[in-house]
Amino acid sequence: MRLPFVAIFASVSLFGQVRFDHQKDRVAVSIDGRSFGTLYFGQDANKPFFHPLTTPSGVTVTRSYPVDESVEKEPTDHPHQKGLWMGTERLSGMDFWENDSSYVRPRMGRIVFKDVTKLENGATAGKLRFRAAWINLEGTPVVDEDRTMTFYARRGAAHVMDVDLMLTAIVPVTFEDHQDAVIGMRLRPAFDEVNGGMAVNAEGLRGEKQARGKASRYMFWNTRIKEETVGVAILDHPENYSFPARWHLRSFGLLCANPFARKIFDKEAPSAAKALRAGETLRLRYRVLVYSGAFDIESEWRDYSAKPKP
Repeated sequence: MRLPFVAIFASVSLFGQVRFDHQKDRVAVSIDGRSFGTLYFGQDANKPFFHPLTTPSGVTVTRSYPVDESVEKEPTDHPHQKGLWMGTERLSGMDFWENDSSYVRPRMGRIVFKDVTKLENGATAGKLRFRAAWINLEGTPVVDEDRTMTFYARRGAAHVMDVDLMLTAIVPVTFEDHQDAVIGMRLRPAFDEVNGGMAVNAEGLRGEKQARGKASRYMFWNTRIKEETVGVAILDHPENYSFPARWHLRSFGLLCANPFARKIFDKEAPSAAKALRAGETLRLRYRVLVYSGAFDIESEWRDYSAKPKP
């Protein structure tokens, strides 16, 4: 009588797997046997990015361009906005945000992948850890990056990814108070406000006109795609610098959580710029959710922000 039980148990455990496929210039991530997305870090990327983001039901929520230019009727503006990425437009005058390899700009830096230091499949969670160097226009590293991305097999309506970013200054640097930083994503046209999409923050402020530049614990953005309600959310960790983050968003599908933006949105406010001495480390953490149907973002944030039990 025990054999059927063992067989069922084995099938359930395999169903929850997080698995990685490490290739030369990317790592593909699958959850429950379905693709979540791929971390790209080729030399022509100029910064690592995760693309596309998909729901457990297989709906892509991020814009395909410029990674996949075969999708018709997609906007082709801002080619540096690929899937989900991290960086900043103003680091001591250097630009690690608007730095697509097709650009020729005087302040442009690059975030260059170095190596994968952990790749751990798991039944309920998987970890991808890698190092990168933030390099100035002269080719000199100014910041060391150590990033851990943890993916969870929830067996539910959401794909969940935690991002833990450790930035260590090699030379003194300042993350300037500016709108473009530090984690961003570009959503597909269905999320555009004119197409029925809407971003909402933790206080209930809606859309670019109300929520842009406001401080909040999280932001989610929902729309309808083929009769299915789908959405994305970014949650700010309460131990992050300058918590709660200010949010830079545009009605066409740009969403960014930014710990360094305050004065850029409110001229009367003190600056949120962050200076690091050589050898000093800044840690920033975020949770990214990609979901279908009704989803309790507030409950998810409480779970994410809770301190571990002693």
